[in-house]
Amino acid sequence: MADQPRERWTNRTAFIMAAVGSAVGLGNLWRFPAVAFQNGGGAFFIPYFVALITAGIPLMIVEYALGQKFQGGAPQALAAVTSKFRWVGWFALLVGTSITFYYVVVMAWAWHYAVASWTIAWNRPAPMHIVQREDGAPTVREVPRSRVKVYMPARDAAQKERLQKVQERRPLEERLPVWTDAELARKKAEQQSKPVEGRTEYVSLSQNVANYFTEVCLGRYREDYWRAAHAYEQEVAEGRAPPPAAARPSYVREMFRITPNLAVGAFATWLLIFLIIFRGVRSVGKVVMITVPLPIILLLIVLIRGLTLPGSTTGIIYYLKPNWEMLRDPGVWLAAYGQIFFSLSLGFGVLIAYASYMPPESDVTNSALITSFGNCATSFFAGLAVFSVLGYLAHVHGQDVKDVVTGGGGLVFMTYPIALATMPIGMWANAILSFLFFVCLISLGIDSAFSIVEGVVTGFRDRFPRASRAKLSAAFCGLGFVGSLLFCTRGGMMWLEIVNRWTSDYGLALVGLLECIAVGYFFDLNELKDYINEHSEIKVHNWFDAFIKVVTPAILIFLLGSQFLSDIAQTYGNYDEVLTHSVTIAGWGWFLLILCVALLLSRNYHAVGAVAATGVLFAAFLAYLRRYADPDQFKSVGDLVAPAAMGAVAAAILFGGLFVCIYIAVKTHHMAGLSLEAREPPEEEQPPDAEDAE
Repeated sequence: MADQPRERWTNRTAFIMAAVGSAVGLGNLWRFPAVAFQNGGGAFFIPYFVALITAGIPLMIVEYALGQKFQGGAPQALAAVTSKFRWVGWFALLVGTSITFYYVVVMAWAWHYAVASWTIAWNRPAPMHIVQREDGAPTVREVPRSRVKVYMPARDAAQKERLQKVQERRPLEERLPVWTDAELARKKAEQQSKPVEGRTEYVSLSQNVANYFTEVCLGRYREDYWRAAHAYEQEVAEGRAPPPAAARPSYVREMFRITPNLAVGAFATWLLIFLIIFRGVRSVGKVVMITVPLPIILLLIVLIRGLTLPGSTTGIIYYLKPNWEMLRDPGVWLAAYGQIFFSLSLGFGVLIAYASYMPPESDVTNSALITSFGNCATSFFAGLAVFSVLGYLAHVHGQDVKDVVTGGGGLVFMTYPIALATMPIGMWANAILSFLFFVCLISLGIDSAFSIVEGVVTGFRDRFPRASRAKLSAAFCGLGFVGSLLFCTRGGMMWLEIVNRWTSDYGLALVGLLECIAVGYFFDLNELKDYINEHSEIKVHNWFDAFIKVVTPAILIFLLGSQFLSDIAQTYGNYDEVLTHSVTIAGWGWFLLILCVALLLSRNYHAVGAVAATGVLFAAFLAYLRRYADPDQFKSVGDLVAPAAMGAVAAAILFGGLFVCIYIAVKTHHMAGLSLEAREPPEEEQPPDAEDAE
């Protein structure tokens, strides 16, 4: 079986479509439009294009060339460059593995909303929980759906009239009342005379959609309560609050309770991934011919509908209007490089694996350019579709577009559903458009997800050539489903944000940096350029050397350094106030764990020991400081992370270096027999007349 020829794509088109599908993902829809808007609008495209040319395209050419020249996945290709960098290939695959664990769960959210689209479920009253304190201890008061009244807020009579006209297009039973602030205040005042258990809670449509996402989709995600419960436990431990009068349920146990609908959605996604990849790249090539164009078509439908809505032009103007002053801000340029790097699937090992299934004489440069421009064009197009709808939403509510723009999951699971629920096109049209939008999300995500899995399977098949592809695929998808269950819990959103921060912001950038160093300084770059130019339709020249050796590494080092200084100074998201050591374990801890596993897979045992020792030292420093630090000066774990980290790194470098040098000296016998007295030379080295001299 080891002698079987390597699998091949059916044609170049299938390869490029698969690569574009890997690069084009959820980030193109929910991250790029908001990042562009917040960083200068149309002016953002200048640093965006610069980042594409100086970092995105050169790195993509490198990954394509490595996979195609050495005909192997990331570990094998980087080992062919230099054996010292085999672990970098494994690390890239493990970073991608970590990302699929939570990426699949985001698609489970989309599955939930796609099913809910047929009834526009987020438009109806959602259950809600109110956190309050009783006798000093935080408690949760549940408000059932029957006592929740959803309304649309209006600042004045003119806005109320606009909103009512929108509601008139909907069936009578689906219409929402429109109240001004004064009307809402009167209704709330009327409820004050009723018992708490019988009061009606009035929530705006936006609040209701947020409640639907956290209460129904995520299965009662209660970050505010968990923070309050954690703070109360600390107050009790420090004697600043009385202990609870009765036993309280463990909020930590509640955080780890699995949400069934998300687990089902994750299982369905992993099953789809297995069915797509287990037969090899020929099967993948057929699938991407459908899954890559599909989201483009669906986005086009959303854009056409958005352009027909009032206010859509205002939204697009906000998206494209350049704010030239923003170009003076270094943060804008950092945002551009971050967006380019993380949206092209660089550092996952995916593109190396995909390129390894192309014949060695295939084009490299133009394929990389087509993939890069295809991804970025999709991002730009998605921005038009998103902002046409956001412009309408701002028009209806009488707000500026900037007031309705959000990024990440908030855009597609809260802001966009509000717009979809209020479009004046009738209930069934709203349902169909909502369904198409969330199917678009699923199709965007599935290409990226199965491409990452394909990269991992390729790496392991290169390492174990006799292993069955189907069995490896099944084993990985099974493991992936188990790993995804952590993010299907009620606290899954927290774990997702922490793991994403360290795997994406640190893992991918580190892989890209090390790829540049490996190719630029441990390999004959001229040899690689000659290989690229031999068969490529577009040639690379001296500019390629400058980018790979100097420009791209310098940018990535700056990005990594800036991010590290930020995270070491303050605990990310203050999540340690929800669960002690959550950031340390799921952030730094997980990062060091996959780094150690990558070194083990490459049999670099000394490096494993060094990394593991640093991690143990960090844990020991942090535990000691938490135990003995003055709580009046250091109020949170975040205040202690930086001192613990610097202490661990300093101790690891200094004492580690000392012990290594002593070990080398002892091992080579340079320390054997050492004394203050001069040693006599060996007998065979004595001068011939030594005996006579005595």
